Amino acid sequence: MSDIQEPLPWGKSSATVAVLEQLVADRLLPRNPDLGAPAWISPRPDETEPKPPQGYVVSFVRLHERGFGVPASRFMRALCDYYEVELHNFSPNAISQAAVFVAVCEGYLGIEVHWDLWIHLFRGELFVENARNQPRRYARAGGLTFHIRPTRRNFYITSKMTTNNSGWSRGWFYLRNHKGALPEFTNKVLRERPPKWDWGVSPPAQQARLEVLTDALARLARKGLTAAAVIANFHRQRVIPLVERALPIYELTPGSKVEGSRTSSKLLSHTNAARRAKYAVAEFPQDPADLWRIKMRPEPGYISLVSFGFELVVRRVVPFFLTPSSGVFYRV
Repeated sequence: MSDIQEPLPWGKSSATVAVLEQLVADRLLPRNPDLGAPAWISPRPDETEPKPPQGYVVSFVRLHERGFGVPASRFMRALCDYYEVELHNFSPNAISQAAVFVAVCEGYLGIEVHWDLWIHLFRGELFVENARNQPRRYARAGGLTFHIRPTRRNFYITSKMTTNNSGWSRGWFYLRNHKGALPEFTNKVLRERPPKWDWGVSPPAQQARLEVLTDALARLARKGLTAAAVIANFHRQRVIPLVERALPIYELTPGSKVEGSRTSSKLLSHTNAARRAKYAVAEFPQDPADLWRIKMRPEPGYISLVSFGFELVVRRVVPFFLTPSSGVFYRV
């Protein structure tokens, strides 16, 4: 990739206090406490390059709009560890894909997020900036994105994300690294696509065990479930998929405790939830009512995928295990 030039400088941030306070009002960013370390810090007007204080990382407004938050979930930590990236290396579309996958697992399959299923379906791709009449450049931020493997497209819902993320990388700010769960910010730039990003679940027996889940996903896709619908529904339910939560989506029954699982006890309006979904995807339904046709668990009327084989897989969901070095471990 010798023809690819180095990234442009960061530049001043557009994430003013007012912008971040709006994220707080939208329940997408924690409120700064009256005492103690702030949950987030807006860069000074004269800052042109991130230099986060000790205990903070660099985040972006757009990532929080797409389903990321703190404390970071085990799945989010696993993504950082497996792809060997920092938070700023995730593109907004990468966060959208990961958030949708978590919500599909919990809210439609009725299982905890499944690492083997993730790497069976998705591969990592290196994003290189390629603006018209400009030289190709490595991305200062957002060099990692995710795509469905071409041979697995029939096993997953329609999930093409927006092609318009213009200006997103200017919305950088400092985010408190809760319990040091996220990699320390080192200003890392992704310049190559490691072979590991393309690895999947290779043993035939292991792939065969995923067939029950991919069959269920294919059924949801045939019924018309799309990424737009998933995004609209998790926003309506006030769930941030990539946050460590007390309860998975399928256990959010009317009597369940809100704190630690939802950002509010009040559902987001259909209009606002649909608007958030529309900004995130490339394909949005002509009739917004289609977003609500397929119910997310545990809402009454959700599509039941229960069968003997499916129940066996649900009971054998691949868990995450903690390790001293990264805090996560996953089967590959």
